[in-house]
Amino acid sequence: MRLSDFYKSIGLRGIMENKRKMNKILRLASFSPDFCFERKIDKKGRVFFDRYKFLGTGFGVFVHGFRRMRINKEGKKVEKHVVNDWGVFAQGYHDNAVDHAFVDMDYDQMTYCFAEDLYSGNAIEFRINNTLEVMDRFAHMPNQNAVIDFEKNISKVNVAMLMIFGTVLLPVLKDEEHQQARAQEEAMHRELLNRVRQGDAWAEESLQKMVTEQEEDLRERLNHEDLLSVFEGYFLNLIEQSGIFSILAEILAVEELTNEASLERIYRISVSVTDIRLTLYISENDITGMPLAGMRLMGVGMLQGAVLLN
Repeated sequence: MRLSDFYKSIGLRGIMENKRKMNKILRLASFSPDFCFERKIDKKGRVFFDRYKFLGTGFGVFVHGFRRMRINKEGKKVEKHVVNDWGVFAQGYHDNAVDHAFVDMDYDQMTYCFAEDLYSGNAIEFRINNTLEVMDRFAHMPNQNAVIDFEKNISKVNVAMLMIFGTVLLPVLKDEEHQQARAQEEAMHRELLNRVRQGDAWAEESLQKMVTEQEEDLRERLNHEDLLSVFEGYFLNLIEQSGIFSILAEILAVEELTNEASLERIYRISVSVTDIRLTLYISENDITGMPLAGMRLMGVGMLQGAVLLN
């Protein structure tokens, strides 16, 4: 899978193959952004920037580059913009509270955030869109202790998943008794998780026992039940340090959006997956079935978003 494969989720399938149209969008992002971040001018007179342009509700493209003044042929000062890279961004319906966050950069200079979703206790990782803003903070830190303190203070992120494909599935049939038992189990899990964070050794032992019992129950059910009826949801990282996950999630809400540049229709879907509340974006061309609240969605996507800085 290539990074660009996920860009079609926000309706860029046709435009990416048309250099003239794509360049027009990138020029709009560079010269007429909806929001941006800029570093202070450097010794070479350059001002590096990340500039973001919406192409629809909650999603768009960003460009990374720099601007500086130069002298043109007429001897006048003009501002030159240089775009070094570009990408896409998509915003979630809401922010996710996180803990134990840290930031890392790979060999391709892609930046990722790894954290624990505070509500569910599950580990998440996502590609960071506001890289320049985050790296600018790191650049001014005097030592490793300052870096550790900075990462400890990361408490909120806004993430969304770009889906490369998806299939709508029927929900698992549950009677009222099962639903009540499930709700009580989830509440107990969150309570134990909060107490573990406070250093409660008994809660940690109880939580581990609960997880072990759940695993044993699942193994037993898989001997005589279908996989998709046993698992109400899953959230599996497919490639380390990529933000790419395979998911099976419960659909909470669906919204139809249009990419204003390509006129392609896409879905923005709010889901719950293993207690993590996420927002998914997917092209109508890449989804099988009609997404409706109460149904489930199975597919593969890339988690990306922003680290929210104080």
